[in-house]
Amino acid sequence: MKKTVLTSIFCTFAFFLTDNAVAQNRCAGLNERPVVRLRGTYGKLKYITDYDSKQLDELSKRTELRESNMFAAGLADIKVYWTLKMQAKTRRFKDYECVIPVSVDILFGYRDPIIYISKDLKPESCQYNVVLRHEQQHQQINLEVLDFYLPMLKQEFEKIAQKIPPQEMELHGDSDEALTKINKSYSEAIKPLVNRFQITLQIEQKRLDNYKNYKYETNLCRKH
Repeated sequence: MKKTVLTSIFCTFAFFLTDNAVAQNRCAGLNERPVVRLRGTYGKLKYITDYDSKQLDELSKRTELRESNMFAAGLADIKVYWTLKMQAKTRRFKDYECVIPVSVDILFGYRDPIIYISKDLKPESCQYNVVLRHEQQHQQINLEVLDFYLPMLKQEFEKIAQKIPPQEMELHGDSDEALTKINKSYSEAIKPLVNRFQITLQIEQKRLDNYKNYKYETNLCRKH
């Protein structure tokens, strides 16, 4: 996998707070930022063989994961998934308080990885094994992209944490409401990274789903 391909997803990303928003937040000048912890997740891979090829074709239309030729008898499905949890403290000043994030824990990766193999294929036949291997390669690509992406993602999250300030609230105010605002700022900043990750994932998957590779894999069963 070429490093330059994945690195490019970060070239145009930036997160800005407006000067007006910062000026109205008296807590923005506090030089305290949270510890960022990132953990990858893949989920437990499942194999499903209850669908026929026609049903898999309909499923692939909905998921935009359509394959061609005999590989329409298989499908590798997965969902990009992330969660954010935050711990914070409050600091009181004369006429206001600041809600200050202490730690941000991000779980990023996938959930519900599934390989579908059409029940029309005879188990252990050449075609069955080739389609199975093809879909396993798709899931392997998902793993490789995630492993490659996580260190760069951690760097981007740390940059985000440096740019999002603590949140001001009135004395004895609702700290949960203030924390919700901070969470929203983080979520909005993370979304472009998630979108770029999904684009990169599609690019890498297309390296497998192309005419040359389809032809090679199909020919593996021609002599059987």
